[in-house]
Amino acid sequence: MTSLPLHPLVVHFAVMLLVLVPVAVLVSLFWRGLRNRLDWLLPLGAVGGAIAAIAADITGKQLLLNLKQGSQLVANHADLGEKGPWVAGVFAVATIGWWLTSSEVMKTWVEAKAPWLRRGRTPLIASILMAIACIVVLVVVYLIGDSGAAAVWTNR
Repeated sequence: MTSLPLHPLVVHFAVMLLVLVPVAVLVSLFWRGLRNRLDWLLPLGAVGGAIAAIAADITGKQLLLNLKQGSQLVANHADLGEKGPWVAGVFAVATIGWWLTSSEVMKTWVEAKAPWLRRGRTPLIASILMAIACIVVLVVVYLIGDSGAAAVWTNR
């Protein structure tokens, strides 16, 4: 067995989902055909990204405990990394909410159970908030990843 920590492996799964899903959502905000093709995969991917972010946070804390000496760069990455699961969780909830306002598959169910989600300006407001949430997730993932790369590769 190797001494490779689990954190780098888990992190890459979280990064993959928390970049691909927001980009796919941003594109599908303007391309309805893509939104219809991806439909339930978008909220599922966002929830998967939130779960992966939680796993990355847990494994990161375990790795931090195993480090003999942490630098300021590691501390900075750890501080930013604690925000990841929260941002990913809010993004997942926002994606589900937006999906309910725009999914053709869910249209009949939503109109029967919560018709206000499909009426008036609610879909437009949900789309605008979703675009903002996508940008926020992408920026936070970039900042966390950049600080992690700096912690690993600086002074090597």
